[in-house]
Amino acid sequence: MVGALERHLAAALGDVRIFFVAGWRSNLALFQWMTPSALATTVVGVPACQLVWFVHLGRYLGSHPVGFYAVGNAVHACAMAGLFAPAMTVYGERSGATLNALLATPANRTVLFAGRIVPPLLLGAATTAVMLGLGTVVADVEIPADRLPLLAATLLVTAASCSAFGLVLGAVALRTREALLLANLVLYVMLLVCGVNLPRSSLPGPVEAVGRLLPLTHGVEAARRALDGGGGGGGGGGVAGLVAVELLKAGVYLLIAVGVLRLLEHQSRAHATLDRM
Repeated sequence: MVGALERHLAAALGDVRIFFVAGWRSNLALFQWMTPSALATTVVGVPACQLVWFVHLGRYLGSHPVGFYAVGNAVHACAMAGLFAPAMTVYGERSGATLNALLATPANRTVLFAGRIVPPLLLGAATTAVMLGLGTVVADVEIPADRLPLLAATLLVTAASCSAFGLVLGAVALRTREALLLANLVLYVMLLVCGVNLPRSSLPGPVEAVGRLLPLTHGVEAARRALDGGGGGGGGGGVAGLVAVELLKAGVYLLIAVGVLRLLEHQSRAHATLDRM
């Protein structure tokens, strides 16, 4: 009995180590940029320009308070790292000819690939925090100290949802052969249908339904309500309910990604589909 418990504990510790260490090293090896300055310019510079542009456009149009645009675009900033990094770390295994060796290991596939969302999750949440700081300067967004824990939870869960969806894109890209195109397409679709700059109530029904299924949507609304004093109650209508929905989507996306990867692995063993570029 004691021996079996020790084996289970050792296996669990091994999975934890694979989750964090393999995930971190995969991002270092496969989330490729020419220089660190290029990464900073893309992950921080592009969202900053986007936020300033929409804040000034919103101020000119006058249809919503400028804080509406600042918070929406700040939360959208976490999608860039969240979508691109996991997609590149999965697709990069194939283009680097290391995917077959990876699939030959006895490591738990779910743990092995799920750990790849942690670095982009942290990077995305940090980027959004920086953008919210920018929002306090260009749009007078107020961030009360008592709402910081609720806002931090919202940002982490939203970044996790985007990163899990990025893992789905990476898995799909193993067959479509293009990860960056998919990530770019989804990034700008999210900008249009997830309530970043347009209220979801103003969108056509089918488009609004797509927005509900995509990551980010409930996170954007939760961040706005948290800063407006919406609180954590109110069931599904409160911040806690919205964060819970976003967390549920993250879990579903992760399961879909692992399922697609397992399906492609089985197909590759029979038809060598992952060996053909």
